[in-house]
Amino acid sequence: MGFAERLRAELVLDGFPGRVGFAAWDLEEREPVLVGAERMVHAASTIKVLIMIAALRAVQAGRVGLDTEVELPAERAGGFGVLRELPSVSRISLGDLIALMIVISDNAATNAVIDVVGFGAIRDCAADLGCKATRVQRRLMDLNAPGRNETTALDQARVLDALARGVALPPQLTEHALDVLSRQRVRDRLPALLPDGVRCWNKTGELLALRHDVGLIGTDRPRAVVAVLVDELADERSRTSYRGGPACDRIAMVGRHVFDALA
Repeated sequence: MGFAERLRAELVLDGFPGRVGFAAWDLEEREPVLVGAERMVHAASTIKVLIMIAALRAVQAGRVGLDTEVELPAERAGGFGVLRELPSVSRISLGDLIALMIVISDNAATNAVIDVVGFGAIRDCAADLGCKATRVQRRLMDLNAPGRNETTALDQARVLDALARGVALPPQLTEHALDVLSRQRVRDRLPALLPDGVRCWNKTGELLALRHDVGLIGTDRPRAVVAVLVDELADERSRTSYRGGPACDRIAMVGRHVFDALA
């Protein structure tokens, strides 16, 4: 019995308090388990993984360095992060911006990375990684801009799969990206119920009535990819708060099921 068959035997998505898009597979066996995986949803902060890879590709191409100082605008995006609270910080390295973007999901840092890389490069990166439906059309928290940032569970899994297999970036930058993902601070979803010694390289996303988590699960190295995107949440906490709620608990259970299916 392979990973996909074991996961299908354990996975229960019917009890989620919202709409679920799900994609997972063993990185070696490569048989996917998909449920609503091509349903378009608001990407929230999960889109930052793609933006990170696009930025690191610019580093690979020599257009910019991780130590390149990036000038920050005086007006900065709200939401999660610290740069909005630090107006005296006017310049910061691209490497630090990427860390802030992933580790604490800083929206102002994300917008600065987008400005360095450009929407065209992010679009090209998405296409190259096999994304069929992902769109990055505006900066974070830019509510007056046209379009939106949207994705699918399948596309999110494709991005992380390419990263884990060394297809997205060369070895040194792959290790850099995985290290940054391993330090992501929000751990209440996919990693929450994993046993000691099990690692999760993940990126969460949250808006009102929406909770996402996408990641890689393994021990010394990633062994499985999983994306869980949940929107249209109806519970009171998810509708009024950006943290917690029953969807987070259910995503944590999914993370444990994915790990168990690897055994």
